Amino acid sequence: MSPDPNQMDRLSKDNGSFLNGLADASNTALVGYSMGAYGAVITTGGGVTQTAVDYAWGGPHGTLGVHLSGSDSHNALPDPWIKTAVAIRPWGMNYGFWNADTLKGIKIPMLFMAGSQDDVSGYEKGTRAIWQLAGNVDRSLLTFENGNHNSAAPMPAPAEADKADSDLWFNLSEHYSDAVWDTVRMNNIAQHFVTAWLGKYLRDDSAMDVYFDLVPNANDGVWAMNDDGTPKPEHSHWAGFQNRTAKGLRFEQLKAGE
Repeated sequence: MSPDPNQMDRLSKDNGSFLNGLADASNTALVGYSMGAYGAVITTGGGVTQTAVDYAWGGPHGTLGVHLSGSDSHNALPDPWIKTAVAIRPWGMNYGFWNADTLKGIKIPMLFMAGSQDDVSGYEKGTRAIWQLAGNVDRSLLTFENGNHNSAAPMPAPAEADKADSDLWFNLSEHYSDAVWDTVRMNNIAQHFVTAWLGKYLRDDSAMDVYFDLVPNANDGVWAMNDDGTPKPEHSHWAGFQNRTAKGLRFEQLKAGE
């Protein structure tokens, strides 16, 4: 379950709380991975389709109808305290949980992350499609080329997972790792972009814009620096990445109305 922002607000004002003076619940971001990202899309205004409500294997007895696009219950869901969201490989689009009309309900800027070979949430018909169709807000998409569903993995595998399961026939650590991308590197890249994104949308820090003013394909970036460390006119290497380290990534942006 997500933290209750009202409780977070109360604790931030409680002299006896560990959160005293540390949290501003009225200026909040939502971050989710896989099914958590599915929840982020719904919470930011992306109500589900009638098809999703009617799935026999979905919410029992039509209970998902509480999030049906256009319903009173779902229209009341978006929280004005949540200013932006990061959705890492949201599940559901590849099963028709949203469409072009329902995704127009998203009300706040969003950053999406995905692997181009995601075989769980889908890419072209999954995360990328959500990013393209959420046309009423500014939104960006970070793609890990050739990455699967664990791209931008939010945590390393616990030691207990490093064992072969005789029933599943694979090492349980594969729930956390990717065949192409190193987990630590994925986490560092995700942290870089999330930090800059939250700086931009929660702190209104225009200094973060440089980290999003990028050539879309990282492989096309050119490293060209003067001896004094200042960039030459032809320098287009991704900001925040050391020379030769911005590889295998794409960063694309769409504005509201696009």
